[in-house]
Amino acid sequence: MMQSSRLGMSPAQYQKIRAWFEARPAALRVLRALDRGLPWVTAASYGVLLAVLGARWAATDQDMQQLARAVLVPAAAFLGCGWLRRVLDCPRPYQQPGFEALVPKKTRGRSFPSRHAVSGAVIAMAWLPVCPLWAAVLAAVDAAICAERVVAGVHTAGDVLAGAALGFAVGCLCL
Repeated sequence: MMQSSRLGMSPAQYQKIRAWFEARPAALRVLRALDRGLPWVTAASYGVLLAVLGARWAATDQDMQQLARAVLVPAAAFLGCGWLRRVLDCPRPYQQPGFEALVPKKTRGRSFPSRHAVSGAVIAMAWLPVCPLWAAVLAAVDAAICAERVVAGVHTAGDVLAGAALGFAVGCLCL
């Protein structure tokens, strides 16, 4: 059987994970809820960050550099990730014969790097100068998103590791 070169699992290896979840419907419901819910935590946190920085800028007439960076750096990371995904057009794990993801998706290709992982990491980094504790919480949420995406069968470990590394690197360099 074909095995991904991006630290992926073979269909036979993934079948063990799938069987475990299929034997535990409640766990499968939790996995699917995490797939839908965790990205919203990151997105909502990003909205709050922009509101906080906008309010600080309006109230104190401070330099708007931090707000501009909090808008432009995540946008650049997101767009750059999208471009990279289009150029590389790596297949998704569930495109392998015999591989059925636990979270059904129709997307073909554009798996590497994981855009969820990039976005979560760069947003966590955007929070770092504002509230290091919340940045750490968001980094943990990003790690959970990465794990969930692999377990769900929609990304390989390499996809999410590269995405998180890219997001944190862009955040470190630009924020």
